[in-house]
Amino acid sequence: MKPGKRPARRATKPEDPQAPYVPSPRPFRSDRPGGANPLRRREQNDAPSGARRWPSDRPQKPWARGPQGHPQRPPRPGKPVGEWRRGGASPLRSSRPPHPRAQRGPHPPRAGGKPVVKEHPQYGTRIPPEELEFLNQHQRQHPQRAGRPQATPPRMPRMHDRRQERPGAREDRRHERPQRSHRVGNPRAGEGPPRPVPAPAESPVAILGKTIHSYQMSAALFAAHSLGVFPTIHQKPQTSEDVARRCGADPRGTERLLNALVAMGILHKHGATYVVPRELAPYVVPGVDGDATGMLDLSSELFREWSDLSRAVKEGTPLHRLSSDALLSGDPSRVRSYIRAVHTNSRQAAQRVVEMAPLLPGSKLLDVAGGSGIFAAEYARATPDLEATLFDLAPTIEAAKEILAAENMEDRVTYRAGDYRNDPFPGPVDAVLLSNVFQTESEEVGRMILGKAREVLRPGGTLLVHGVMTEPDETRPADAVMFSLLMFALFDQGRAYPAETISDWLAQEGFGVRFVRPLGPPFRSKLILATRIA
Repeated sequence: MKPGKRPARRATKPEDPQAPYVPSPRPFRSDRPGGANPLRRREQNDAPSGARRWPSDRPQKPWARGPQGHPQRPPRPGKPVGEWRRGGASPLRSSRPPHPRAQRGPHPPRAGGKPVVKEHPQYGTRIPPEELEFLNQHQRQHPQRAGRPQATPPRMPRMHDRRQERPGAREDRRHERPQRSHRVGNPRAGEGPPRPVPAPAESPVAILGKTIHSYQMSAALFAAHSLGVFPTIHQKPQTSEDVARRCGADPRGTERLLNALVAMGILHKHGATYVVPRELAPYVVPGVDGDATGMLDLSSELFREWSDLSRAVKEGTPLHRLSSDALLSGDPSRVRSYIRAVHTNSRQAAQRVVEMAPLLPGSKLLDVAGGSGIFAAEYARATPDLEATLFDLAPTIEAAKEILAAENMEDRVTYRAGDYRNDPFPGPVDAVLLSNVFQTESEEVGRMILGKAREVLRPGGTLLVHGVMTEPDETRPADAVMFSLLMFALFDQGRAYPAETISDWLAQEGFGVRFVRPLGPPFRSKLILATRIA
């Protein structure tokens, strides 16, 4: 060949006019940071096995996305978009028979010669090196699946760059994810985080033993209260010998009792001395600021009577008759002790009720059988210009005045003595509060109380019913069911009614129930808000 002369053009085989059009292979366009690096057939087994870099930050050309998510060139002039298929014929040449090469499947393995080209549903025969390494690794990890046909390729790791993800890819992966049954324990790799193992059910012996021995903590608390342990330690932290000497008790038994109270969390022990926690002092030490020992006094008195519960159940009579007639002619000290015990449990509950059902400024509130009057006092404290009236028995009114005087709320509440079963309610008012009333009365008396409340309420007035209520089957929750048993032991017709039963009474007496909501922990009571229907 002479210098400067161009070589002759090699002759090409003429194209068969009967053969269908097959697009010529295009060079592979990689999106790796290194740029384009087309993969050749002989280099597939020598592909680098480095870490996969997917996706890259290399900007893509503004081409349309194909059905598999990779860029697609614009169609040639005169050719419809999306009509070309590998191994298929064009609709423009549908009359021609398909090319024999297009009907051929994957190359069969041959002994010697060129290696078998792997087929990928997304990349075809032009597989990126990192994708090829992923396929090889998957085959090495799952050799038993090599001979079975795969309907879908192995799932690729989730891409962290959402900007490079095609629209709808997340939904496609969600639908393709197989549904697996519930698993517990440590799952296999790739099956998500481990599920928590269900806790084994408590044995019947453990349940029965816990119930049998639950009285021991109550007995220890009431013994310390009757011996005067808490006031003695509250004055000054002392040792067990000092407490035994001041209380006139045995030193060995006193030490065992104090250690039991420490284990229960009632006392704290620092070295050899015992201390009453500051937050528990108002509940166990009489005479301190915010004295709330009435609950402990009443419970200590009832603890001795619970042992005779079988007699009360057999005869159908309560252990302590605390009816309206008994309170009117009963011991004033017992009435004061009961009212103080109820006040201890109702202080925070009253604040929660005021938050759940506020009243308008300038309203008139009637608190029927309000006991210590703490509910009326909290409404008067939170509502401007509220006129609150406490309607209860005369001995209860005297105890309520003492309690509200300590709360600096004695002048914010008006007192009216009377029996809600025999006397009419004072009115008219804008709201009536019935707190812990139905749990001491029968169904007939409860519906009579609702009728009297409707008479003094203005049309559209608000009725608030608060108390401990059970579920319809009266076996849940456990604390409400035990409270129902306590009411039976105290009152002639005492029980805890279901909220559905009280709602039926309200509907029959001309009220519309707006909501029934629990007060939430730590309270076990519920609140029913109803409106008088004109």
